[in-house]
Amino acid sequence: MKNILNVLRFEYKGFVSTKSFRIVTIIFVVAIILIASVPQILGSLQAAGIGQGLGRDNKAALILSGNALTNSIYKNAFTNDMLEGTGASTWVNLSENPPDDQALASAISNGDYFFALRYAGGTTFDIYLPGNNMMASGAIGPIQAFITNLAREAAIADLPANEQEAAQNIVALKAEPTVNNIGGSAESNYWIGYVLIMFLFYVIMGYSNYVSSSVVTEKTSKAMELLITSVKPIHLMVGKVVGVGLAALTQVAIIVCAFAVGIAANIGYWAESGSAFLDLTQGENVGASIAFIVIIYFFLGFFLYAFLVAAFASTVTKPEEAATVITLPMVLMMASLLLGFVTLFGALNKTVVAGLSYVPFFTPITMMARYTVGDAGTSQLILGAVIMAVAIVFIAILAAKIFRIGVMLLGVKATPKQIIKALRNS
Repeated sequence: MKNILNVLRFEYKGFVSTKSFRIVTIIFVVAIILIASVPQILGSLQAAGIGQGLGRDNKAALILSGNALTNSIYKNAFTNDMLEGTGASTWVNLSENPPDDQALASAISNGDYFFALRYAGGTTFDIYLPGNNMMASGAIGPIQAFITNLAREAAIADLPANEQEAAQNIVALKAEPTVNNIGGSAESNYWIGYVLIMFLFYVIMGYSNYVSSSVVTEKTSKAMELLITSVKPIHLMVGKVVGVGLAALTQVAIIVCAFAVGIAANIGYWAESGSAFLDLTQGENVGASIAFIVIIYFFLGFFLYAFLVAAFASTVTKPEEAATVITLPMVLMMASLLLGFVTLFGALNKTVVAGLSYVPFFTPITMMARYTVGDAGTSQLILGAVIMAVAIVFIAILAAKIFRIGVMLLGVKATPKQIIKALRNS
């Protein structure tokens, strides 16, 4: 046990003291805080009148003609209030001296107008959008809905007085569903699951690759020949993987804390912005329990893949060969991610998904995806964790044996035949 702790401390200190660890952590912390502060930053820019496309000071050109100029219903409808949701805030009425298409296109390209609308009444209209501002395309939906209602209102006004009220009542008819979400909102569950499985995928894959490079580097060191005779391979392997795992948790914890602080400091701005993101962070699927589950499954998933990667990396003699030899673990990880997405979409039979979620290499991501959509309960999470723990012990012992064989064959790439023969004799 003492040897494991010594190796653990060495690996942990070695990982967190590197310049790359500090730089990556600082970059992520700053980026997370900036992302969490987006509503406040946008609000400050808008208040200062800076930033085309931020919404409050954008102008939209309006060119009315034909019936839209003579009919008061059309003519008086285009107030600034109806621009809500379009990305613009103010109409610039060019109806008295309408520009031609070329002049209008030039003005939009130069950023003079967020978009332009030509309207002659009825249900047809022309909208001009800049090709260099994707945000402007969001104006189509609100403008279309507004003009549809406006055309209906004008058509009703042309009816005899005794028919107008009935027509208005018919037009006002709208189906109002009562939504009963079983197991929470499917959209909310999907996005929560998406964030969690992508998080698990990248941290497990990223830190496992670090274990791979560390194993290959130390395996080729002359000092390892002496170390392997005084420390059991299993102790060396466990200490290395756990040390890297704790360093990874330290880095992730710092980043998550930065995210929590950033959201807490800007929660008022997020609430004011009306973003659906705040609904996700305060949803019924987000809480201390899911944070605990993510931590447990992160560690189990990391240990599983780290030991597997270490076993494969132990068979090579050069660091540049490691990327090739760990292809199989990476393929398994990608397959697990794909299965996680399929689970979130509900595109595969639940019984099949449930069965696959107990395959150790698929469990970390697939079980988490099943949990977020309500298909996995506490007992299934525990069973999945137990299966992974058993697989981790088996793979760790196997990885330690392969590591010892690799060190004994220093300078020679171990072949599968040599490894199998050595394992049988060990």
